[in-house]
Amino acid sequence: MASPFPTPSRRAVLGAGGALGLAGLLAACGGSSGSGSSSGGGGASSGDLRVWFMKDSVSDTAMEWLKTTFEQQNPGSTLTYEIQVWDGIVPKLQTSLASADSTPDIIELGNTQAPTFCAVGALEDLSDLKADLGGDQLTQSLVDLGSFEDKMYAAPFYAGSRIFFYRKDMFEAAGVAVPTTIDELTAAATTLQQANAATTGFSGLYLPGISWQSCIAWLFTNGALLASQDGDTWKGGLSTPEGQASLTQLQQLWKTGSTSGTVTDSTTASQPFVPFNTGETAMFFGFNWHLSSIDKALVDAGKVGYFGFPPVTAGGVGKPFAGGSNVAISASSSKKDLAKKAMQLIFAKEFQEYFATEGGWVPGNLQYASALGSDELSTLTTEAVKNSVGTPAAKNWALVEGAKTVDDFYVAMGAGKDPVSLAAAADAAMEKVLNAS
Repeated sequence: MASPFPTPSRRAVLGAGGALGLAGLLAACGGSSGSGSSSGGGGASSGDLRVWFMKDSVSDTAMEWLKTTFEQQNPGSTLTYEIQVWDGIVPKLQTSLASADSTPDIIELGNTQAPTFCAVGALEDLSDLKADLGGDQLTQSLVDLGSFEDKMYAAPFYAGSRIFFYRKDMFEAAGVAVPTTIDELTAAATTLQQANAATTGFSGLYLPGISWQSCIAWLFTNGALLASQDGDTWKGGLSTPEGQASLTQLQQLWKTGSTSGTVTDSTTASQPFVPFNTGETAMFFGFNWHLSSIDKALVDAGKVGYFGFPPVTAGGVGKPFAGGSNVAISASSSKKDLAKKAMQLIFAKEFQEYFATEGGWVPGNLQYASALGSDELSTLTTEAVKNSVGTPAAKNWALVEGAKTVDDFYVAMGAGKDPVSLAAAADAAMEKVLNAS
């Protein structure tokens, strides 16, 4: 197994970088939608390549390898890193990408930020380079978010996805087996909650309503999406039969197998290992790096197990959300050919494997995901990313996140409110934003 990874500096919520106010975003970044494809030459044959990576995304070892290898392979050229922070990155990109004088050449984007930048012509078309970067081995959910009108503008950089942690001793004491379907998951949580009724506030499964990126796994696994495109029109998916089925499952879980649906504090919700360590829950839906926050005594005693998100029917596939980052070339870059050479190195085995061995992430090129480890936790994490589904690849999706439409909807679901009327309202709210010009 890849060693437990430090958590304090890691983004608490993958994909949250897109949740910003973006009205009028990037009006100056490019021409018409998707206009970032080069029609002329690739710019200077040598020079200083400016690369913006986000704080704590890429290890020092990986950055040094990329810089050294790039400069060895391209005599006369240099590669310079400028490390950015997530807070405020969207308006900073808006300003910087607008001209060749200010733009970095290569940028990292939060995966839910990527659709906006792809759609407005801020990024270079990477479609011709896709095969060299990994082709069909690239994480598909992030390919979708990095694409616009069937062209890829932002390639999958790395990703993470949730799996279930569970207390083996509690399962055994309650006579509960590892669930193989969503219904079995609800039944297991219910049995566990009843078996531990003497523990105040015990949750068979710890699943706060505010944890919407966890909750949408039920939606995706039932075959629905938050929103999908019908021609040029976006339509919300919460009111579809599949969407309503997922909400029925969730509310049954919160009714009989979890007391945590009403948790609305995002900090509390992002630390599911706390009730797990204190014996106040038997399961939580978390990331591989949460292992380092679980009481070592529990791990050493063999009391901690893992399983992936279960399907609707046995033998099917569970489909959680995957968060992470994409990487792209600025359409305003004057050194596109050099940037493409660097991109090929970013997707080379050595660099991609550093995401796994030093970061605990699943590399964007899944061909190298085995570097994460062959143990159960690593294997389940990789499978979760492979099967993952993303938020809508819509230009205005970040506006939906910024308005907390989905957050508020799942908070209301966790409080037991009517899924039909609330889904209709949330769908309408999403459609109004997604279909705005």
